[in-house]
Amino acid sequence: MERLYQPDFTCIFGADYGDAFSYRKIDSLIWPIFSDIEPSDTLKNLLKMKDNEGNSLFYRRNLSLEDLKIEMNCSNIHLGLIQAINTGKSYGIANSDVIEMVKRDPKMFKGILSFNLTQKTSEHHIINEIQKIQDLIPVCGVAIYPSLTKLNLKEEVNQQLKNLMNYCRKNSLFLKVDLGNFKFVDNYLQFTSLERIEDFVSSNLNNYIILSGFSINNEFESILHRFKKYPNVWLEFDPRTIGGMTPTGAFTKIFRTEGFIQNFWQRMSIGSATPTLEISQIVRGFIEATGKLNFSQKNLLRTWAFRNLNRCNQSIFKPINNDRLTTYLKLKEQSDKNYKNQIISTNIIQLRSYSITQLLFLTNIIKNTFDRTIKKYPELNDGELLLRSYHTTTTLLINEHEVGNYLDLHYYFAELSTQDSSDFLHTVLAKENRPDFNHTDHRIASSFGSKQIIIPIRKRTLDLGSRENLYILATFGPRILDLLIQIKLFKEN
Repeated sequence: MERLYQPDFTCIFGADYGDAFSYRKIDSLIWPIFSDIEPSDTLKNLLKMKDNEGNSLFYRRNLSLEDLKIEMNCSNIHLGLIQAINTGKSYGIANSDVIEMVKRDPKMFKGILSFNLTQKTSEHHIINEIQKIQDLIPVCGVAIYPSLTKLNLKEEVNQQLKNLMNYCRKNSLFLKVDLGNFKFVDNYLQFTSLERIEDFVSSNLNNYIILSGFSINNEFESILHRFKKYPNVWLEFDPRTIGGMTPTGAFTKIFRTEGFIQNFWQRMSIGSATPTLEISQIVRGFIEATGKLNFSQKNLLRTWAFRNLNRCNQSIFKPINNDRLTTYLKLKEQSDKNYKNQIISTNIIQLRSYSITQLLFLTNIIKNTFDRTIKKYPELNDGELLLRSYHTTTTLLINEHEVGNYLDLHYYFAELSTQDSSDFLHTVLAKENRPDFNHTDHRIASSFGSKQIIIPIRKRTLDLGSRENLYILATFGPRILDLLIQIKLFKEN
């Protein structure tokens, strides 16, 4: 359903991400622990670790790589991020484990490397290592574990960290900071206090920073309220977040937390921590939990929650195909007529909606057309611009273009358009020997906005309020539609 009512995300994320469904869903955390891949010595030691009662500290299922692919396919997840754990100790997950797995299928898997930044090495050792590995496999990020390595996150005392942040920023690699929700004995959580994390985040506002490995029972609300003001901070949810809850229960609690969806729908990722838990169980819990949400929240999360990371790195996370959908198609007709008292420039542009109901952002399209016209006549200053829609299931609107407001409006109209039209007279039989069953779409177009809008031109500028933006609401789609932009420029007597 979320694809049927997708907004035009171009006006939020840019043209490359206007159509979310051009991109694959991502499992953002997979540990490279599989029965048919030989582990490194550090990984062998990690899997041997026991607690005082003899239970494994790092749970694993006896899982082959083919088993993982089947689980991912079952869950409609087509990309997996394979992550290392470099603790500087005898146990962990080596970058070599990540390399070995990603090399098996670099189209399906991408690497998240890990380095112990407290070890004394040459100044550019880590950067050189990343570059060498990037020649072998696609790398999308780096994970650090401050609580396991006693890493001081202040860059002024750690040149290695500073170099790493600079490299990640220049190469569009995200940095995943694990907050340490592990059962290891040598786990020093004071190094991942929220105060330290916030100082680090505020010093690296141009880096993508993903916070991982926290608990929704102890830390989640504090993390949400502290980091919602930092647009570079993302939150990852994996089985350590869930703790002793079912995936459905955990996601339900997450989504019900006040302010989470509003602030983090576009800054969240979800990982299975396979082989700890099945991605199929994570996805099922996610779908069940979103099913309890309202129309807009349900559709928005189902569209982006597993796709958000695609926006972090265009060279690594490429679209499924190059036939991405765009709103603006072409300038269909254009003519200028010079009269005694005015010049009239007539432009008919062709647009495309690519969901059943879609609120299309017009401001930039209108301004580009206006700018192209006004430049032709430098001696003329005033006039008016007329917008006119030709279609009976479209309407023009003026409103504030704030992301939340745009999405609220889009999904409000989309939900209205889901109403059943079968009880109305405009149904089933039409003169043109085609089915007509879209009374609701006609009613929406007649009840909101206007078929045409006139905007004054004053001193060579469109006279719009500082928050006013232009939209066309297209229902009963997907469809191609024409929009008239007629510009009159008055000649002075």
